[in-house]
Amino acid sequence: MSLVHNLRNIFLTGLVVFVPLVATAYVLWFGFSILDNFMRPVVEEVAGRYVPGVGMLMTLLLILSAGALARMALGRRLVMMVEQAIMRVPLAKTVYSTVKQASEAVIDSSRKGFKGVVLVEYPRRGCYVLGFTTGAGVQEAREVTGKPLINIFIPTAPNPTSGMMVMVPEEEIIPLRMSVEDGLKLVISGGFMKDDSA
Repeated sequence: MSLVHNLRNIFLTGLVVFVPLVATAYVLWFGFSILDNFMRPVVEEVAGRYVPGVGMLMTLLLILSAGALARMALGRRLVMMVEQAIMRVPLAKTVYSTVKQASEAVIDSSRKGFKGVVLVEYPRRGCYVLGFTTGAGVQEAREVTGKPLINIFIPTAPNPTSGMMVMVPEEEIIPLRMSVEDGLKLVISGGFMKDDSA
C-alpha cells in the first residue's frame, strides 16, 4: 500500500472524526450566541459591561420561569389573557398563532404536530421527497379540486424547521412505517442516518 494511499485513508478517517465535532461545536456556539445576546443589553445595563455566558443563563432562567408559571393555575390564566390580547391584533394574531403551531409541531411532534412520515413524488415522477403529514387538507381546497387533500410539510435538509407545505391527494401519498423522530433525524443528517431496519 503506497504512502499516498495511507495518507488518504488517514485523512478520511480524520474527517469522519473531525466534521461531527466541528458541526456540533458550531451548533452549540450558535445556540449559545443567540441565547446570550438575547439578554445582553440587560446584563450590560446591570453589570456595566458584557459578561459572556450571563445573558444565556438569564435567558434559560427566563424560559424555565415561563414554563413553571404556565404549569400553575394562575400562570395558565395569565398566558390565556396574554394570548387573548395578542389575538385581537390582526397582524400579531397571524404571526403568533402560526409560530405557536409550528413550534408545537417540531418540539412536541408526538402529541400535537406531525402525524406521520410519508413519501411524495417531487419534483418529477420517479423522484420522492420525505414529508410529514400535519392533518387533513383545507376544506375549500378539497371542494375546489374534488379530491381528498392532505397537508404535507416538506422539510429542507438539514434544517427541518424550514421547508414548504403542499396539499397532496390522499391516493398519491405513500405512508412509511418510520417514526416522526427517525424522519426528522434523516432530514437533519441529510440522508446519512444509518438505517437500522435494513
